[in-house]
Amino acid sequence: MNIGRGGNLSRGEADLERVRRVRLDDEAAFGMLAVITGATGTAVPYQWIYSWSAAELVSASPYTAAAKGTGLQGEAVSMSEISNGAKVSYGLTVANLPAGFQPVRIPDGTAVWIVPWRQNNGALLWLILNTQAVDGSCPP
Repeated sequence: MNIGRGGNLSRGEADLERVRRVRLDDEAAFGMLAVITGATGTAVPYQWIYSWSAAELVSASPYTAAAKGTGLQGEAVSMSEISNGAKVSYGLTVANLPAGFQPVRIPDGTAVWIVPWRQNNGALLWLILNTQAVDGSCPP
């Protein structure tokens, strides 16, 4: 039996101590704050590929997000737009929307939370965790 610093028993004690101290709600957040900088439509109606820049939270009320000068940049798709087709925004039937209303893209300058994701071909594409908005003017 190996009890030294690299031994099984000492490693087990460290693992037990880590489990004792760490609770499930102590998990670190995965992803980052970003700001939308642009968008290009795809072949799917009401779906866009968004350009984004990493952002930081401005620490004075009212709280806002501002792009970091030297932060990451990339492309992302909206989680709520992935399934768009006859239904959008997690279940709204496009045909049932009142005249003048339609799903809209995330506006430039909007703060979003994004997470990295690997596509089935291994390429990295970020996912925006949001719900797609619908906008329009009410009829008189």
